[in-house]
Amino acid sequence: MTVRDATPADARAIAAIRGASWRVTYAGVVPRTVLDGLDAARFEAGMDRRLRDPGATATLVADEGSGVLGYALLGPARDADAAGLGEVEAIYVTPGATRRGLGRALMAESLRRLATLGHDAVIVWVLTDNDGARRFYERTGFVPDGTARMLDFDGTPVEEIRYRRPIA
Repeated sequence: MTVRDATPADARAIAAIRGASWRVTYAGVVPRTVLDGLDAARFEAGMDRRLRDPGATATLVADEGSGVLGYALLGPARDADAAGLGEVEAIYVTPGATRRGLGRALMAESLRRLATLGHDAVIVWVLTDNDGARRFYERTGFVPDGTARMLDFDGTPVEEIRYRRPIA
C-alpha cells in the first residue's frame, strides 16, 4: 500500500469513496434525503478542479495497487481561532477496506506533510455522533478541544466537534 499525492485521474475514485463512506458512516446521523441526494458527478468535478489547481491544499490517496481505497484532504486550518495550525479537512476509506491500516497511513502522511509546512499542531472536525471516527482520532492522538458547532443537513441540526493534537 502506498500513500501518494492524488492526481486528476483519481477524482472519480475519490468521489466514489466519499459517497460510499457517507452512506455507511452517516446513516442515522444525517437525514436520508442528504445521503440519497449526494451528487457524485458534482463532487468529482469539484475534486478534479482542486487537483488541477497548483495552489490548492494537498490531497492524498491510499492505493493498494488495485486502485484508490482512501483519501485525505489537508492544509492550513480554516478556523480564525486556529490560525497557524494545520487541518485534516477530510479522511475517508471506502467501506470494506477499513481496519487495514489505510486510515492510519493517510493520517501519518498528513501529519508529516503538515509538519513540513511548518505547522506544530493540527485540528480535525468530526460529527459528534460519529463514534467510529472519534475513536480513530483519539487512537491517533487527537483530543476534543472544547469547540463545537451546529451544521444544517437539510433542515436537521447536527453537532460537530473539533479535535486537536500536536504534531511531534
